[in-house]
Amino acid sequence: MSNKVTEREIWVTQGDSLPILLDFHQDIRDAEIKMQVRDEKGNIVIEKKTTEHLNPVKGLSLLQLTGSDTNIPVGRYVTDMEIIFIDGTRYTFYPAHVGTIGCFHVVSQITKEDL
Repeated sequence: MSNKVTEREIWVTQGDSLPILLDFHQDIRDAEIKMQVRDEKGNIVIEKKTTEHLNPVKGLSLLQLTGSDTNIPVGRYVTDMEIIFIDGTRYTFYPAHVGTIGCFHVVSQITKEDL
């Protein structure tokens, strides 16, 4: 698995699944995690949400991108992720540094279903 998530870049092979493990180090019960990936025109090409967490008391969650999610044209997109708590408080936590833009790269696959 060569897919990779760094502080401001996500790399995924077109059509691959990509589990993104998240550790908030705090209680996230009833919180929603959202991710959007947009193209250069601002159109949403991937949108994921989850309220089911691995261990909400310890702050562990998993945002799972499927092969259908990442089966978009090869290229560079922008992304961010945020957490919304039950009281309406929201924080953008990805990319990791304020003022940076998260990049979502989809790279070409070789093995395809067209055999």
